[in-house]
Amino acid sequence: MFDMDLSLLAQQEAITNWLTPVWLLSLGVAVGFVVVMLFVGKIFLFSKLPFVAKIAESRGLRIGLGIVSAAVMIAAFLYFYYWTYGASRKTNFAFTDLNFGDLILPLAFVIPFALFIGIGSWTLFTKRGSDEALALMREGFLSWMSIVCMALTGFAIIGIVLGIFNGFGVIKFVDDVPGMVKSIKRYPMSGVYGPTLTVPPTKGTDVGTLVPAGIQAEEISFVSVRSDQQVEVASEPIRIQLAKNRVLEASATSTDEPVTRRRQPGTRSWIPDGPVENFYIANRGTRDANVTLHWRIDPIYRQVWVVPWTAFCVLMIYVLYLVFAVNFPKIAAISLSTFKTEVSQPLFWLILVIGVVFVIGSVYVPYNTFGEDIKMYKDSGLTLIRVLAIFMAIWAASKSVAEEIEGRTALTVLSKPVGRRQFILGKFSGISLAVGMLFILLGLAFVIFVAYKPIYDAVETSKGSVEWQLCFLESILIIPAVFLSFLEVVIFVAISVAISTRLGILANFLICFAIYVLGHLTPLIVQSSEVVQAFQPVVVFGNVVAVIFPVLNHFDVQAAINTNSVVPMEYMGWSTIYCMLYGAIALLLALVLFEDRDLA
Repeated sequence: MFDMDLSLLAQQEAITNWLTPVWLLSLGVAVGFVVVMLFVGKIFLFSKLPFVAKIAESRGLRIGLGIVSAAVMIAAFLYFYYWTYGASRKTNFAFTDLNFGDLILPLAFVIPFALFIGIGSWTLFTKRGSDEALALMREGFLSWMSIVCMALTGFAIIGIVLGIFNGFGVIKFVDDVPGMVKSIKRYPMSGVYGPTLTVPPTKGTDVGTLVPAGIQAEEISFVSVRSDQQVEVASEPIRIQLAKNRVLEASATSTDEPVTRRRQPGTRSWIPDGPVENFYIANRGTRDANVTLHWRIDPIYRQVWVVPWTAFCVLMIYVLYLVFAVNFPKIAAISLSTFKTEVSQPLFWLILVIGVVFVIGSVYVPYNTFGEDIKMYKDSGLTLIRVLAIFMAIWAASKSVAEEIEGRTALTVLSKPVGRRQFILGKFSGISLAVGMLFILLGLAFVIFVAYKPIYDAVETSKGSVEWQLCFLESILIIPAVFLSFLEVVIFVAISVAISTRLGILANFLICFAIYVLGHLTPLIVQSSEVVQAFQPVVVFGNVVAVIFPVLNHFDVQAAINTNSVVPMEYMGWSTIYCMLYGAIALLLALVLFEDRDLA
């Protein structure tokens, strides 16, 4: 009765270009989830071995082996960091171009986290630890996380199947699945290679001095030559009949500034497609030439770097939560109860629905920005997600802390072997996990539709097709901004918990609203106080605001969004440290206010 020609979907290149970045993220999540399952399986198997359980039960052995495990993890991270982030400056697999200063900030995070995981993970191998770990995988935050991971893993598997079988003539998520997989395998080889050598003058019949390469031309990003003589470089023997556009020429003055030529994939390049076994250097000078020949290779699809990083993040979320829950069971129990309570509230689902509807609907809203609609879309989406999450954090803190104190529920909880510190820390961590899950769900939807926005805008403005690489770039650039927004909300969770120990929900909202406004205006207030030095009240107010209130502009990357720039890892690291320090101060204040609170 209905004859639908689904083969028309196969002609929709826009669908493939939109979903390819989503598939890459899903593949990273799938790899991370598989590693997590292997880790959980290892916990279960090791807990059944008597000698492992005996070692784990001994505090001294657990600490000693934990330190050894931490050292191994630090070494593994250095290799991983060098493989991914440092690969852009890698030469012949040596740390020669990766400065030690680049490692200071990562190590400041890695060393304490590695010690925490290394020592704490051995607790997982005890009978109690393994039972709790398996139970945590089935309820609470990790159960929600597993649902998200399984959904994305399914998407990744479907994309692989459709890519291999050309979408069965209907639709496919990614064009070149084998090429993507090959690029992932080749990613560790990324870097700059090449020798420095002495090349004698080339005689008329010689084809040049041979330099072994053994690479694919499609993986070459650029070739640069530095020489003190007139030289020619080519990927094939240099003969008279070789066209000039197939040769890279460098003059004797290139010792100061190397001659560089990039290879544009998909064009008639000076290096033809296919294997490049050797480079050939012809010296046209009258004496020996000191030549430095460098070439950079990258996988054909450089965007595959997102796969290992996503897998690493997924693994860390699971491991950190399991280690924390097993080593701090009382705090984890309160956290689990708080998380389950908050995500079951109608408000959580209402905020989730509002956020998803806005994220999807705003794609089709004309911002009248003359081709820059995506920047407005990113800014408005981030602001909405942040404000909704702050609203939920304040509401959850007031309901979970203030109302439990007023309703004597907190007194019942504290009558058990649970201290006031554990109560506050458990509430904070539970609310933070609920907010984190909200960010994961809304952030995932936001990233997916940011990838779609360039395609929609291109159709609306009749600009033609958009390559999937542009969709990937736009979606990936927004992830650091989502993470920084989450850090800002975590600060408000800590502040709201502190306020809720003494005040109710209305006062909590008013105070947090004032902090939100002043926190984003802090740089302007400080600058104005410096300008108006003669008016002392302004100076005092500016100094007070700068000291007491958090500088929330640290978590606002609107400038990076406007310029389509990458948020540096160093900036995200320092922002995380600032969040941890200010959050710790707010929690200390909460503990002080709650310590002498009369619950009866």
